[in-house]
Amino acid sequence: MSVAWSDMQGGNDRSRYLWLALALVTALAYLWGLDGIYIPKFGDEMVYAHIARLTAESGHWLPLQSDIPNMRNTKPPLLFWQAMVAGQWGADWRLAALRLPSVIYTWGTAVMVVLLAAKLWSERQAAGAWTAGCIAATVFLLFFSTVRYNRTYLTSGPETFWLFGVMAAVAWAPARLLASRLWFPLLAGIAIAVGCLYKSFVMAGPVGLALFLCHVLAVPAGARPRTGLRHLAVSAFTSGLSVALAVGVFSLWLVIDPSPGDVWREFVMGENMGKMNKGTSYLAKALSGTDGVWVILTACLSNAGALLPVVLGAAIAAFLKVRSAASGDASRGPAMSQGEKVLWIWIAALTLFFLVPSQRTTRYLVPAMPAVAILVALYWPRIHRGWFMATAALSLATIAVLGIAAWGGTRATGDAALYAPAFWAMLAFMAVAGIAVFASRLLAPAASLVTALGAFAALTGLYAPFNASLGQFEPRVVAQLQGKLVAVANQFNGQSERYRFLLPGVAVKPVEAPATRTDQDLARLFAVAPLALVTRWPGDAPCQGCRVIASRWEPASRPGGRPLDALLHPGNFWFAREYLVERPAP
Repeated sequence: MSVAWSDMQGGNDRSRYLWLALALVTALAYLWGLDGIYIPKFGDEMVYAHIARLTAESGHWLPLQSDIPNMRNTKPPLLFWQAMVAGQWGADWRLAALRLPSVIYTWGTAVMVVLLAAKLWSERQAAGAWTAGCIAATVFLLFFSTVRYNRTYLTSGPETFWLFGVMAAVAWAPARLLASRLWFPLLAGIAIAVGCLYKSFVMAGPVGLALFLCHVLAVPAGARPRTGLRHLAVSAFTSGLSVALAVGVFSLWLVIDPSPGDVWREFVMGENMGKMNKGTSYLAKALSGTDGVWVILTACLSNAGALLPVVLGAAIAAFLKVRSAASGDASRGPAMSQGEKVLWIWIAALTLFFLVPSQRTTRYLVPAMPAVAILVALYWPRIHRGWFMATAALSLATIAVLGIAAWGGTRATGDAALYAPAFWAMLAFMAVAGIAVFASRLLAPAASLVTALGAFAALTGLYAPFNASLGQFEPRVVAQLQGKLVAVANQFNGQSERYRFLLPGVAVKPVEAPATRTDQDLARLFAVAPLALVTRWPGDAPCQGCRVIASRWEPASRPGGRPLDALLHPGNFWFAREYLVERPAP
């Protein structure tokens, strides 16, 4: 059973403007909390910020600098140069400045998604094209992978823009661009090179594979040469030309870097070849464990977050349409267009390519998510209402948990006004939108996205007080610490880098230690510096015999205790207090 939409079938202007408003609000939500330590993110962000900061302090573009062992040439230089320019070589070293280029790249990708979705929809029917484009952009921006990886200071935003941009161009005019023997392969090669210079030369592989498959599967039969082998040879040549140019441009890094041997050893062999299987059976690792092939095969679903049911519903709708077309049933609309085939090929090429490495993560398929969003929009009217209800249920559950956590924040801090009335009103409004999904067939699709936006906003709003003064040390304390050494626990690579933003100008000494929740952990920090930071759950004493200089609140990276305890007693397990303490006198 499918959902019929008057705005997509008949071009309802009011509905079109409402969809446009939802897309714009979702895009602008990416700016909320952009300068905060606490937003949905990936741990590597602080590693990259550390490398960019030290390289900027060196006054040179290359070589890259780092104080973290085995973490220097971890990514190509373009990512760090972007931060160095955005942060004005350290003069404006704020998280908002470092992250803004990623947001701009993500907005650029969203614009591509709007335009391509509208064009592909218009090839089916004239009415509703821009509505489809706005739906696609909203879906893309609400994917959890987009929120987590494409907003923070990471490679994913730029990488997705440049690599998907090549495939979007092919999907826009497949017959014309795939017929090009020189100019498009060269332009594609340059775009791929820029994407690779943000992530890795390896990314040229899936794009080359996708281009070759497009030549084979997405070129209209009438446009192919009569000789099949000749067509395959030409396809391999043009695709290979783009890949060769991209890898060649990428290789300039080794030419201009003062330490090419380090780049080869740390990046090429360590960061890339190190992800290949070593010492264990490839099949054994591929079929079991956290790095199994299932991680890649289901990546587009897990990357969707709360929108997983909608993506699954769109995939089922697409399957039913293809099956009907194969049986000669034209009731489900025209056959799949060449542009749509390109999107499916792009998703398949990334999936197949990243089945090869032994180290697998859903993040590898983030560049596929714009194509997924467009396909969701193309099949939007055919998605069964139950999938929208499932998405609303997931979003409502997320909003409920975050609401409980916010209530716990008021209990932990003792501040009933910790969250503004507007925050609670927003949660209530989004909950009503979620209920509307179950109450109204007409409103279900749009309301499911509004509820997903509510989950995004609730997560950002939960962190908002801790990104402000509540989660900061007082300016007078930071001023008093200038030039002094403070020891901090460093559980993961680069996590201590966040104190460069919390304690600007203070000498921070990272120590490999647990989260300093015990006196034994704190003793390891006092062994290297007279001042240290210690984290305690609410109600726990900071330390024995030491002097507390300052403190701040922070949301825990993972709630403490058992899941049920965290829900029943959120004030005790969702938020922690970090103390700046001085070593006891001997």
